[in-house]
Amino acid sequence: MKFIFLLLLGINAAFLISYTPLENIRVVDGDTIRAEAKGKEIKIRLVEIDAPEMNQPFGAQSKNFLNRLLYEKNVTLIAQGEDRYGRVLGNLFSNELNVNMLMVKFGFAWVYDEYAKNSSLYKYQDQAKAENLGLWRAKDPIAPWVWRKQKMN
Repeated sequence: MKFIFLLLLGINAAFLISYTPLENIRVVDGDTIRAEAKGKEIKIRLVEIDAPEMNQPFGAQSKNFLNRLLYEKNVTLIAQGEDRYGRVLGNLFSNELNVNMLMVKFGFAWVYDEYAKNSSLYKYQDQAKAENLGLWRAKDPIAPWVWRKQKMN
């Protein structure tokens, strides 16, 4: 019954159960990648974080940092479903290190307050702020969700 339900939702059950190795990774921006998993092209949105938009200060630096974390590494995905845009949501691990956490720890992404479940991410964000790492070097960094809202108006 669960399997049928997952198929009806359009979610690949294999992504929900285990680590899925990724190949042919292409970084879209600081919180989104495209990759192949089990021979299928998927778009992945890193959960619980929000990186600067590409047209926002530190957007390119965030993308480059994510690329360095993933380039020529063993990358795996723990998926948590899909979003309304059809992207697989999940945590990435590069050589067994949590990439989502590293993006926050080194100041290349915010904890996405609206979706954050892992409260320990705030500890890394506070540390990055205190040490002026990455985007926290800016005088008044603007969270991506605020930036997007301002651009729509």
